[in-house]
Amino acid sequence: MGDKTIRVSERTWRKLRARKQGSESFDDVIERELEDDDPLAGFGAWSETPIDEAVDEVKREMDEDFDADP
Repeated sequence: MGDKTIRVSERTWRKLRARKQGSESFDDVIERELEDDDPLAGFGAWSETPIDEAVDEVKREMDEDFDADP
């Protein structure tokens, strides 16, 4: 497989550099960051819920937690 060159902004380059671990190359960092094709895969609990309802539910739960006596 051949190599490709892409342009990134200085800001993006700094963010990628900050994510490097050990002797990783930028290609390694990008590959790791893109491992999961679905960035929302870990949020399955809310996948069938409209976001406004989900936010309201979390707010209700947090209000209950703060109002509860220890």
